[in-house]
Amino acid sequence: MKKLPVILSLLASPLVLASCEKEIEELKAPAQDVAVAATQSKPQMLAAGAWHLTSLTLATATPAVTTPTTVDILPRLKAAQRDNLHTFKADGTFVLDEAALKAHPEAPQQLTGSWKLTGDSLTVAQPDVTRHFFVEELSATTLRVKLTQTGEQGTTTYTSVYAR
Repeated sequence: MKKLPVILSLLASPLVLASCEKEIEELKAPAQDVAVAATQSKPQMLAAGAWHLTSLTLATATPAVTTPTTVDILPRLKAAQRDNLHTFKADGTFVLDEAALKAHPEAPQQLTGSWKLTGDSLTVAQPDVTRHFFVEELSATTLRVKLTQTGEQGTTTYTSVYAR
């Protein structure tokens, strides 16, 4: 008799569990996302949303040493620089947003400029500086650009990777 409640609960539990319904959420197939990205032009992919820096490396080659030394400098950046958002708008304007952390409280929240993408060349112009980047990769979720500077000391190449 003492086992009767246990046996009844074991028999009733499948009925209770069978009556529960799960809400089914439809997910887009990854192929649909690829098809949408394939129909977008490079400028459209660039302007589709804000980008944040995920990797920054520095490679230096001097006249004496032809094999470049590569250093990951992202961990050395201040948190205020790592959380910045870079937005390329469809009208050709560029916005650098300081996001949650600002290096200096008196600094403006946003800096503006312009951008132009021609083939694999991305030019970003701000009031004080214009930079010309080589676009190595541009997809709906990844932007990889290189900036190369040559001087008396040698050649320095910055490779920046951004994600959405």
